[in-house]
Amino acid sequence: MKQPLVFVDIETTGGHPANSRVLEVGAIRVEEGRVVRTFQSLVNPATAVPASITQLTGITTADISTAPQFASIAPELAEILEDAIFIAHNVHFDHGFLKMEFDRLGATFNPALLCTVRLSRALYPQYRRHNLQTIIERHGIITPDRHRALADADAIWQFYQIVHSEFDLDTIENVIKRQLKHPSLPSNLNAKITAKLPSGPGVYIFEDEYKQPLYVGKSINIRARVISHFADYHSSTVELKISQQIRHIRTIPTAGELSALLLESQLVKELQPLYNRQLRRRQTVTRAIRLRDDQGYWRLSLDNSVIDPNQTGDVMAVYATTGAARRSLHTTARNFLLCPKLMGLEKATAACFQYQLHKCHGACLGIESPAEYNSRFEAAFEHQRLHSWPYPGPIVVTEVNHANGHHGQLTINNWCLTDDQTQSFPAFDLDTYKIIRQFISNPSHRNQIQSQ
Repeated sequence: MKQPLVFVDIETTGGHPANSRVLEVGAIRVEEGRVVRTFQSLVNPATAVPASITQLTGITTADISTAPQFASIAPELAEILEDAIFIAHNVHFDHGFLKMEFDRLGATFNPALLCTVRLSRALYPQYRRHNLQTIIERHGIITPDRHRALADADAIWQFYQIVHSEFDLDTIENVIKRQLKHPSLPSNLNAKITAKLPSGPGVYIFEDEYKQPLYVGKSINIRARVISHFADYHSSTVELKISQQIRHIRTIPTAGELSALLLESQLVKELQPLYNRQLRRRQTVTRAIRLRDDQGYWRLSLDNSVIDPNQTGDVMAVYATTGAARRSLHTTARNFLLCPKLMGLEKATAACFQYQLHKCHGACLGIESPAEYNSRFEAAFEHQRLHSWPYPGPIVVTEVNHANGHHGQLTINNWCLTDDQTQSFPAFDLDTYKIIRQFISNPSHRNQIQSQ
């Protein structure tokens, strides 16, 4: 290649550039097939070196105590990298760390990227593994100081020379050109996979090499959303980890956004993917149920069970645990001057303790009228309560996949999907409730809804 190449490897204090730092940098600049410059330096990260990193690299806290900080080596490193293609093994990792270090100095760093993992996968598809140690052993590469930056950068440079000795120039250039057109894709993800992704709505599942789920997502344009995951991978811990582990993408097209949202929620609960933090909610939760006593006051009772879709109007709030429920209800009682006894937080036989502190208006003694107390009670839970089903019966939601013209219908009743179309949805699910309520509350969706 006529453009200069720089083979780079770094050692770091951890796995993500947002909370870890560069520990060592090694770089080899190649122009017209000749090494014209090398660079190696330890970097003082202003923090101790973790024991696991010392065990891997041999670099200790004492070693970097007198090393320069990144700001001191940045000018020389930038000079070596200038106008060159940045080449590394799992390039997202090395580039992400260096980009973050340059960002901290207010400097931009956006070189063209070439990944030797992807290069190896493209040229040696008969092999399953393409990590650096495997490539070193497979091709007989000599590297006397493994897991040190300059030695590993030299191993990558040796591999690049082996590639040129085993393949014709046109084959190599075609593989590289294809990769440079997709600089944001993870190293172990074939660009052909993303090219075949549908452009309509649906659910996508990122999987590792054993086809175990890493992440489940949804979009109205699957292809665009998948590619966007890796556009700024270095700024997100989750995106970087996914980019390092992803091997496969499975997609399930849907007729529209609502069905994609519902299916995503269901699959997260069923598959329990590693990097989904939301939508894992259990079916059994702690509910605060509204009850009216014989004096006309609203009371609360805590209950741990599956929510009955016919009684959602009496569920004033939902909590992950009983402890979380009691803490939240104590705060609500204080903020709205509600009676802890009626809230189920005290078992006093007469006045509650808050009444003695003048923080309860005496509903527990019948001093405050039920109308006044109940009005304040309703206001306290206005934004937490579950709502009753607003239709007299089932509704049908019609969706259209504009990418392929496919139509689909969902039948919903009492916040439950009753026409599951081969998918097994639970009778009542809190996340399903929230998805459906947001959808039917949007005026722009009214023409999609018909009562049965």
